[in-house]
Amino acid sequence: MAPRARTAAVSPTRTAKATAVTATPPSDGGTDAKPMMSDAARADVLLRLRKVSGQVQGITRMVEDDRYCVDVLQQLSAVNSAVEAVSKVVVRNYLERCVTDAINGGDPMIYDEVMRVVFKHR
Repeated sequence: MAPRARTAAVSPTRTAKATAVTATPPSDGGTDAKPMMSDAARADVLLRLRKVSGQVQGITRMVEDDRYCVDVLQQLSAVNSAVEAVSKVVVRNYLERCVTDAINGGDPMIYDEVMRVVFKHR
């Protein structure tokens, strides 16, 4: 499956209950759209997520095989740590690319978005 093209341009969309910020293509139809992640960051995140997926499958087998609870909990802890490490990579990318582009583009809504992200993912 080919990755979807994404841009770092941010366009706020307001609803009655919340404010959502969505990526939108540039006005030229996206031909020179900057991807949300560099190829290296995307490869790193995908590799980490595949490893997490394998760990979760292993835990599933452990539960199916009625393995000792402490062993299962230890593996769950490892998965939690691995997911947190992926989150750190994605947050750093978000700050380096998405937030920087929004600030450089003069988007005043980015500060509210950063506050929501920081307090939700700390």
